[in-house]
Amino acid sequence: MAATTAEWLPARLLEFSIRERTSWPLELRSIESFGRRIPRPAHKRNLARTPFSFQRFLIPELCAYQGRAIYLDADMQVFSDMADLWTMPMGNHDLLTVDGGALGRKGQFSVMLLNCESLKWRIEDIVDGLDRQEYSYEELLHDMCLARSVGRDIPAGWNSLEHHEPQATRLLHYTDMNAQPWVAVNNAFAHLWVACLRRAVSAGFITLSDIEREVKAGHVRPSLLAQIESKFDDPLALPVNERRRLDRKFIAPYKCLDGHRWRRWASWGRRLLTSR
Repeated sequence: MAATTAEWLPARLLEFSIRERTSWPLELRSIESFGRRIPRPAHKRNLARTPFSFQRFLIPELCAYQGRAIYLDADMQVFSDMADLWTMPMGNHDLLTVDGGALGRKGQFSVMLLNCESLKWRIEDIVDGLDRQEYSYEELLHDMCLARSVGRDIPAGWNSLEHHEPQATRLLHYTDMNAQPWVAVNNAFAHLWVACLRRAVSAGFITLSDIEREVKAGHVRPSLLAQIESKFDDPLALPVNERRRLDRKFIAPYKCLDGHRWRRWASWGRRLLTSR
């Protein structure tokens, strides 16, 4: 799965949600844990939009260009057996992705079943192609232009974007970075994520010390720890004054990412103040 150090808790929660539902033996690895360096694109327009945008292109190499692999972003929660996804027929496709997003949104390559034998990707070559303008960031990430054949055969329920329907949603993708349950309290489905976190804590898969460590590191909102200790699934169940006091100084890690618009707005604001 794709994650950085800042996504340790959502990635760990994703792993727990997978193990809760999946009948087969699993090997789950954070792509970052392999230590494979990703070169930085030369042009700002090609900088990663998320901390792990380019990690997916490492998978075939990390699998020694053999067998199958499933790619998932860290900001997800699974509600179904991953064996159903793993055993999907791929035909002659290099990879499978969803056939579309929930509520009419375009499908994304954040859930993929890859044939590692046919994907001879090398990240240095890929970034070099971006720098030489052989393709755009959008063509690379949104169209997966480097794959010879893409099948959109995975049902949309396997990548439900900010939408949950009981029995229909197999994977809930928390795509709105401003409202992800671990950094904000205003997600409509935060109670599902926190309920899963509470189960993970009860099972010893995640500890209160883990959450406290992530709070101290600035990776998750401080009110999350208070919420777990109070046994509230809904973050809005915490008194509003307590939530505001705890989270007053918290800045979500993604806002410090190179190329993120929040950084550009902050920089613009500082220049404006300096010019006065």
